[in-house]
Amino acid sequence: MRLTKRVQLLIISVTLLTHGMAYADNYPFQRGIDILHYAFSLSVSDASDQINGTASVTFKITQRGITAIQFDLANSNQERQGKGMQVVSVLLKGQLLSYTHQSDRLQISLPGNVRDSGLVATIEIRYSGSPYTGMRIGNTQFGKRSFSSDNWPNKGRHWLPMVDHPSDKATVEFMVTAPSHYQVISNGLLQEVSVLNDSTKLTHWKQSVPVSPWLFVLGIQEYAVQYVDAFQGKSIETWVHPQNRAAGFYDFAEPTKKVLQFYTDYVGPYAYEKLANIQAPSVSGGMETSSAIFYTEKLVTGTRSERTQQVVIHEIAHQWFGNAVTESTWDDVWLSEG
Repeated sequence: MRLTKRVQLLIISVTLLTHGMAYADNYPFQRGIDILHYAFSLSVSDASDQINGTASVTFKITQRGITAIQFDLANSNQERQGKGMQVVSVLLKGQLLSYTHQSDRLQISLPGNVRDSGLVATIEIRYSGSPYTGMRIGNTQFGKRSFSSDNWPNKGRHWLPMVDHPSDKATVEFMVTAPSHYQVISNGLLQEVSVLNDSTKLTHWKQSVPVSPWLFVLGIQEYAVQYVDAFQGKSIETWVHPQNRAAGFYDFAEPTKKVLQFYTDYVGPYAYEKLANIQAPSVSGGMETSSAIFYTEKLVTGTRSERTQQVVIHEIAHQWFGNAVTESTWDDVWLSEG
């Protein structure tokens, strides 16, 4: 049985209260490093479930004495049926860097000329593999192949090298090379769609507002897409399975704009570049990924039900509570659902 995010949080909270203990975030924090931007270049195909990726990560040194930088990236192992990521190389300005990749941690040694406090640098990590989780590669409810992310709460490391913790926000962009019959949806604004050859297409999305990495989102499949409206110059969009075109367009047309207006008036400006409501096979209920919200396939009924509208309102509220304003440790993450 798959549990929704809110049920998972409720179980954790009740368990901790029952045992009379305070939860301690045991993430291995790396002091002295601030991630500024991730640029992921990914290639996928219909021939296999392997992802070939290059992650260009821009970071700032914030204190002296930093000799290495660490990322979360899931290894391949027997428990994961051989699935996981394999690092091919790590470079900085074309220079190969030494690294270790063990127990889902990628540690990269920094050369002496990039250790000064205040310095900004970009590391390029080349890697490949089949994700065990975090990126669901499989069929939709209609039997059509799809690639659909689900990073909550810390599964992004299974397909992306990252500091997989809510405390380190960064901007992000995805440059995806995929079979040309697919559309690609992600965070932020669409930068480019280019046909590369008879069989592949490049799609580039970029979000310029920093968010925690569990809010990074990527969907690759055949979509029906509707540009519903605009809110203060920002596009309101619907992305659903083509087989659900009429039902999905009807269900998601309301009440998105009204909700955006309400929270803008009540709390403050909407932070992100667009708002897309997206039908996805990878989530249960909804997932408030920034500017591109994923909803379970089953939510589309064509009846504009009260349940559907409640979930839409809830996930849009998260764009302020949880996304724009985010807890710095996992022990307080339940506040987002309050």
